[in-house]
Amino acid sequence: MSRHRSGLVLAFVAVTACATPGEDVGVLTDLPPLDGSVFVTGGAFLASEVADGAFGGAEAPREAIAIDAIAAALASSDVFQRLAVDDDPARRARIAERLRAGVVDEDVVTCLQAARLAGHDYLLVIEGLQDVPIETQGTNGRWPVTFATWILLGVGALIPDRTFESRATLRVSLRDLQSGWPLHDPLLVAGPIDLSLLERTDVVGLLLSIIVPPFFVGDDSEAVRVAVRDTVTSRLLWSLSRDLKGVALRQRLRERAPADVMLVPGLSGRRVVVRAAAALGSARLVGAGVEPETAAAFAAALLASVRVDGSGFVYETDLPATTGLAQVLVATVGGAVASATFAPGGRP
Repeated sequence: MSRHRSGLVLAFVAVTACATPGEDVGVLTDLPPLDGSVFVTGGAFLASEVADGAFGGAEAPREAIAIDAIAAALASSDVFQRLAVDDDPARRARIAERLRAGVVDEDVVTCLQAARLAGHDYLLVIEGLQDVPIETQGTNGRWPVTFATWILLGVGALIPDRTFESRATLRVSLRDLQSGWPLHDPLLVAGPIDLSLLERTDVVGLLLSIIVPPFFVGDDSEAVRVAVRDTVTSRLLWSLSRDLKGVALRQRLRERAPADVMLVPGLSGRRVVVRAAAALGSARLVGAGVEPETAAAFAAALLASVRVDGSGFVYETDLPATTGLAQVLVATVGGAVASATFAPGGRP
């Protein structure tokens, strides 16, 4: 084989083995964050242990995906302007159970109130993870590449030539901080997973692949479980960030909120624009470096700017400079509350 041909084959192997479609974090970080601060509770608690599932092999109940990993994924993808996590696992599990059942009891009310007092706009509830047995779908269409690289270069074990699937699902909900009712509640799935021999077998299997093609070598159940679990975890976290940062959610939040609080460019800086179906009864600005007099003047100017258009009431005024995040809260005359959090010097 020529050196040029060998280089092409090796390059193809690298691309085939390493590419993971849809998991480019850079695509998400290029999008602006939601103008909101979120309090994260609940967790990826297993409803029941499935011995042959991706997250089996440990005593239940437990968190299949650590809450810190979920928070880190949201932070690295720049999904919200700010987020904080409930640090009490027992309370997180209890709140998730209550809200999943549609129960708003004293515990839930206390959680919502604490989140509001801490300056958040939304409650993100990780409601739980449902594990199921891993399905083996057999050798996939990459086997010719596997055979070619095995016979010519001896690196066929690097080609993802067998497909598995875990139908494990992660349910989450983004909720209103006043009522606790869901504004958005996606069910996240991982999809099919292609594994190479290096990922799905043990040392004996790798030694056997010296004399037989990799796709003839059997799987080691524990190796498969670990590889599938790692990929499922990565994909679920990616799907969560992508879903929460998507255009569809932004539109849904605008439609379901009693008022749409936006930040737009103005002649003298940034302006807050509020659109609401009902007239506003009050407004408030909370921000680092904002004096009480400045906050009061902002609220008065916003309420005084009212005008009526075809869709309801519109308010707008300049946003004072802040040294940190600024939260704008408005309430309609009927008592419905909406809020948004903006970064200092950020969009637009």
